[in-house]
Amino acid sequence: MSDTSAIVRDEVTGTFGFRLELGHDGNGARMQARRSGFVTETAAKKVYDRLCRQRDARQARPRQSDTTQMVCEGWLLSREQELEPNTSYNYRWLLGLIYPHVGRVRACRLSARMVERAYRDLEAAGYSRTTLRTLDLVLAKVFTERLGRTLGVHKPRESDDERPVWTLAEARRFGDYVRGDRLFPLWRLLLVTGLRRGELCGLRCGDLEPVQGTLTVRRQIVVEDPGSRIRVKPPKSHNGKRTLVLDPLTLGLLTGVAANRGAASRYLFTGRTGRPLRPDNLTDRFNKLAVAAGVRPIGPHQIRHLTASALFDAGYGVHEVAERLGHDPATLMRYYALVSAARRLQASGRIAELVMSGPSPAVAGT
Repeated sequence: MSDTSAIVRDEVTGTFGFRLELGHDGNGARMQARRSGFVTETAAKKVYDRLCRQRDARQARPRQSDTTQMVCEGWLLSREQELEPNTSYNYRWLLGLIYPHVGRVRACRLSARMVERAYRDLEAAGYSRTTLRTLDLVLAKVFTERLGRTLGVHKPRESDDERPVWTLAEARRFGDYVRGDRLFPLWRLLLVTGLRRGELCGLRCGDLEPVQGTLTVRRQIVVEDPGSRIRVKPPKSHNGKRTLVLDPLTLGLLTGVAANRGAASRYLFTGRTGRPLRPDNLTDRFNKLAVAAGVRPIGPHQIRHLTASALFDAGYGVHEVAERLGHDPATLMRYYALVSAARRLQASGRIAELVMSGPSPAVAGT
């Protein structure tokens, strides 16, 4: 199945082109087809579709009699070249949740009711609705791309529970408690910037510019498979690569860390053995310190929600906050903006002042 979104226009020449993954050759080397210089998008699409058919002809076509698990695993194999290793691992894990329920059902007999029943069983087993909604997206993509079929499953509804976020008082209490911790500069940096845990682990001494007072985020460290291997990769999105201006105290702490690191490690934060920190270990350490400090162990990622909400409450605009967090503004507003009770009260009072010219008239009988 071809993907016309792969056809792009060269802004300089005005011509069209594309890049297509063709799998591996007999020696295991990666193969790609690159074409450019097409005058029209239609001409590019025609060649793109022809190469897609040639590629697909060399691959085993799925059959309707295959089991659901066989179809899913075939889809993962076909997408292996274009997916990041950690993304491929996450998809495999998600699809693996549903195999015990419908994995042996033939794809042609799989119904929306069977899948919805599996979702209810998984939720009863403790899986969140967010996880189930993501699973539903992946499963729908599998059947659309491999079999050209829509399952028609009703998505698991969104959770009624709000994401747990610290108050500013909890953040201060945690910050005061960890002042004596070996990784205090890291914890302070997390609290004042809302960096992702992988970005914190991926920081190197060269990313710090003491004269300019800035820190540049260029990479992240991720855990990519069940073997717990770690991998260095670019930030999560194109917005993730950014330069942050630091406050003087945080800058001083990080400058001291970089100076003491010397030639022992190029990473800014390391374990006791000198190796870069692992994101999963960072989460474990954060939660243990949170419990000891007497605050909720919500994980370091939720600090991003605190940072966003605190900056919005302080009057900063969405683009300023999005730049600091390395996020798309629309995504930021959808997932990270929380409104405090105090801000709600201020908003209600302010709108009343704006639209009403004077005090409300007395109600009759009062």
